[in-house]
Amino acid sequence: MKLTLTLLPVLILMSLAASAQSNYKPGYIVNAKGDTIMGAIDYREWLSNPNTITFKTSGGSQSKKFTPAEIAFFNVDGLDAYQSYTGPISIDPPVTDHRDSAFINNTVFLKVLQKGSRLSLFSYVDNIKMRLFLEENSQPGIREMVHKVYYKMENNGGQFARQVEVNDNAYLKQLTALAVKYNVYDDALQSDMARTGYYEEDVLKIVSKINGLSYADYKAKYTSKFKLNLFAGVGLNATATKPFGAYKKAGGVNYNSYMPCITFGADVFANPKTKRLAFRMEFILSADQYKSSTIYTGSPYVPVRYSYTQLWGAVVPQVIYNFYSTENLKIYGGAGLALTWYKYSNATYDLNYASTQVKNAPINAPNFLYKAATPIMLKAGTVFSGHWGVFINYVTPAKVSRDDYLLVKTNPLLAGLNYYF
Repeated sequence: MKLTLTLLPVLILMSLAASAQSNYKPGYIVNAKGDTIMGAIDYREWLSNPNTITFKTSGGSQSKKFTPAEIAFFNVDGLDAYQSYTGPISIDPPVTDHRDSAFINNTVFLKVLQKGSRLSLFSYVDNIKMRLFLEENSQPGIREMVHKVYYKMENNGGQFARQVEVNDNAYLKQLTALAVKYNVYDDALQSDMARTGYYEEDVLKIVSKINGLSYADYKAKYTSKFKLNLFAGVGLNATATKPFGAYKKAGGVNYNSYMPCITFGADVFANPKTKRLAFRMEFILSADQYKSSTIYTGSPYVPVRYSYTQLWGAVVPQVIYNFYSTENLKIYGGAGLALTWYKYSNATYDLNYASTQVKNAPINAPNFLYKAATPIMLKAGTVFSGHWGVFINYVTPAKVSRDDYLLVKTNPLLAGLNYYF
């Protein structure tokens, strides 16, 4: 038990120490002079557009950081591409209480969503919001596609003024004008535009049609390859049960039980290309026991026996992060809320004092034992060779009984082997 408790923080520290691990992927940069330089780019879990990238030339060991002011373009083979842009960028919040046209001039990396025969579409995400940018290839010059949501006061037929929501969808007018210009504006496209929100996927579909991309080509290139990463595993549940309160003062003892556990679930990656951040739904089945036979430490110094077997199942939504990630080895950590349900068997509370005998009286009460709890589960583990992995799950203590005289808390620690399908 002590060895397992030691392994958990050690494994977490190893994971944290590995967080600085580089993730170089083949790619190239285009410098300010227009020269293409082949090499490798440190590809990260970019939830927003990167401010810098780290690049090293093919066969080189030295890396160098580049900003969008220093290079014109970079491409990570088969993954993502970004283009440098200098110009105005809106900085108004997604929703405001008035029409806000605030902007700054800046140099940033725009993510390339599509470079087509007629139009090129880009996106830029920072801590304010997501924005889309468009360039017409025959008229070079990248421009932000305008979309604003704000509230204004409106006088309703002489009645009291009321606040109404205004959606300024200038980006739809821009797309309509381009569709007309390139003679692709028909009833089907008009119907699609009516359902087009200011989202990457929605606007990409319209831009693809203006670029003359067939449905089959669009589906093959851009349709999300959504995939659940399924797993199942078995292991050992080492549960430490400890007395508290009056029961501990009266002589209640610690008890360690060792029972099997079964786990299965699925991961969904925030970015399937990097497979760093994952959202996991896990189901765990296990059990634990408590057995105590003591003499009360105070008067009347009577023998007491307290025991039960606790069967439990948990649904655990979690956030998982692969701190170290290569093709053959991943080291991860995570946390989640264990929604746990309990079922008891062989629950016993016996007290024998002279003519007074108690046989399961308190423990038979309908609400004496907790039927559910929501402890926190901390997780660490590894995945090797793509399919096999080991895990350690630490579950924070949860109460078993409501009565202070029989108060104990369970503290499960699970370790085992997973198989990823």
